[in-house]
Amino acid sequence: MPQDPGFPAGHTQRPCEDLREDELEQATVAAEDAREEAAVLTLERDTVVTELRAMRAVLAKERARHARRDAVADVVRQRFETAISELSQRRLGSQVAEEELKVALEELQVTGEELAEANAALAQANERLEQEVAERTAELAATNAALRGSERRLRMIIESATDYAIFTIDQEGRVTSWNPGAEQLFLQPEAEVLGRTTDTLFVPEDRAAGLPELEMRQAGEHGRAEDDRWHLRGDGTRFFANGAMMPLRDEEGQLQGFLKILRDRTAPRAEEERRRVQLEEMAHRIKNTLTVVQTVAVQTQRHAATPDDFRRTFGARLAALARSHDLLMRGGWEGASLRDIVERTMDPYIAGHKAERVTMDGLPLLLTPSAALSLNLAFHELATNATKYGALSVPEGEVEIQWRVDRADHNAAVVDIIWRERGGPPVRPPERRGFGSRLVEQALTREFRAEVRLDFPREGVECRIRLPFAAGVIAQ
Repeated sequence: MPQDPGFPAGHTQRPCEDLREDELEQATVAAEDAREEAAVLTLERDTVVTELRAMRAVLAKERARHARRDAVADVVRQRFETAISELSQRRLGSQVAEEELKVALEELQVTGEELAEANAALAQANERLEQEVAERTAELAATNAALRGSERRLRMIIESATDYAIFTIDQEGRVTSWNPGAEQLFLQPEAEVLGRTTDTLFVPEDRAAGLPELEMRQAGEHGRAEDDRWHLRGDGTRFFANGAMMPLRDEEGQLQGFLKILRDRTAPRAEEERRRVQLEEMAHRIKNTLTVVQTVAVQTQRHAATPDDFRRTFGARLAALARSHDLLMRGGWEGASLRDIVERTMDPYIAGHKAERVTMDGLPLLLTPSAALSLNLAFHELATNATKYGALSVPEGEVEIQWRVDRADHNAAVVDIIWRERGGPPVRPPERRGFGSRLVEQALTREFRAEVRLDFPREGVECRIRLPFAAGVIAQ
């Protein structure tokens, strides 16, 4: 699990994240393209609506003219009927009345022809206008369908990108849209966040530093604001995310709000932190190992009778140290099994029939790396001495290695390890203690507060090591 940092995250670029950065950029470009396409379609739809309104106004004017001409024709007909009535009454007695009647008839004929032509022209204009209205209506329907399709595609893109939190905010930082990926990442449904500011998505230290406002200002001024930082979920837990904020502008270029895209990077961040800690721990272990090697080299040289004796003894001790390192490497330097340590240490000394003369018995226990290295060297010294002078130097000799957990002291449980040799040559206490004896007795006591007792009874060497759980054992 990632540590809970108390500082704003820095902006870093990691080569291992190139692929995920490309996915983020593609999702951003797709969203921008869909938005631009929707804006173009909206403009086309508005143009068609304006033209349709203008055509309908022309049609209304033509119909009004037609109505006025019909009214004129009615007046002429009424005058004609009146004249006919008057002429009938006067019996058309004079030439002047006949001429007036003739003129009136001709005017009526001309007016009728003009009305017929006007009606025909109006019918043609009406037909053209209706056709254009139908075409424009079809275009408008197609534009609306394309706009709806573009909106559906944009919605599908946003809703399908569940690995990304995609949401929009207005200029005051209030949420205006919230995709399923945001619900999944922040553990907050859309209904709960719409209209609320994004301040609650930032950790307290970032809010105190004014980062929400700073991010919007940078996006507005520079067209983009990227970040790598910790955020808060709805349940109060933290997650680390890589994000980008971009401004949303209308057709006139006026700022309307912002688009924010986030991706959860908690696991890579934790892995990065774990690698950093591992490197620090490895550097510490290497220093400790080099210190051990230096000590072993100095003490081996001090007690070696000849250069050949030094090379042989020092090489054997380095080989024992390398075996313990192999075990720790297999376990990721988190520890090593006590049984594995004993078996690997004894392997070079129990080849062939000697394997039957060494018994091991004990519970599964995991040692800390330092305890594993120290016990490995201690068993190596005991096995070397047994091979040269003790039970493993004669065919009938045997070595018994046992360990158990002693919980008699409730305050501090210990691992009780016993090395016991039997059947070897009679044992006499050494006149002086060599490096091996001091390593067994003093190193474990000094570093792990272990109780070490090395005895030399006549029937065989015995060594008892009581190793506290808190100092050298990390699992059972």
